[in-house]
Amino acid sequence: MVNLKQVLYLFLASIMFSSPTLHAKPIYISCNAQQSLQLIQKFHLLSDLTIKHEEIENRSDCIQLNDSQVLITTANMIDAKQDDYQINLILIDIHKQRLLMRYQHPQFVSEANGRFSSIKFDRVPYSNLAEQHVIGLKTHLYNIGEHSYDLDKFNLFRIIYSTPTAKNNKIQWVLKNLNTQIQSSWRPMYDCDESTSDEIKSIFILKNNQNHQLEDILLKQTKKSVDTDEKCKTKRVNQIQQQLLKFNGESYQIDRTQLLYSDDLKDE
Repeated sequence: MVNLKQVLYLFLASIMFSSPTLHAKPIYISCNAQQSLQLIQKFHLLSDLTIKHEEIENRSDCIQLNDSQVLITTANMIDAKQDDYQINLILIDIHKQRLLMRYQHPQFVSEANGRFSSIKFDRVPYSNLAEQHVIGLKTHLYNIGEHSYDLDKFNLFRIIYSTPTAKNNKIQWVLKNLNTQIQSSWRPMYDCDESTSDEIKSIFILKNNQNHQLEDILLKQTKKSVDTDEKCKTKRVNQIQQQLLKFNGESYQIDRTQLLYSDDLKDE
């Protein structure tokens, strides 16, 4: 016999966990792979050098902002010998097949100390305000060897629409160069040489308070470290840190002295 209380509980639970009211804005949807490729080809968004040497899916990403607009990011190889990459963000009207805006990022991605694996948009919006698009972009880097690491370098970009013409549309770089989701280890050549291992995770939480028309963001970080000395004694340390990031009209202000770091990655 069916328990009516259990049925009612499951029904209410399904409403709670699927209700769009839990999020003021839905997550960004990925573009259709074929559509993305067609736009990249039509507007020549990836260079011949990049297409020749790289996998397109690792050097581009595409999300839908609304029914008519998509945002594409690309990482174009500048020089096959230097392994530096130029990042671009491109806003396109898919109905009119028109390029609305192209942003060239002022900093390069370099493989001087490790492998550049991929570039991806975060599907979670970083503003719940109407008509605001604040978008996370992650470049994934790693290195395998005596010193190994795996990390996401994270940035936030805000799309500013002009009215009534699109000529003055622009993209604003609002959160700059934050290393997140870090795993780092220093392997000894021999069993009981000194070794270190760090794992750092970062979480962003949107707050209700606003500054200069963007919400404050609470950054929470956790760090787990394991150190082994020459006598094979292991020391484990857990750290927690948080700070409130406020937008000053140009960018979110970070107190970098309060960030959790891996000592092996301070130069990355």
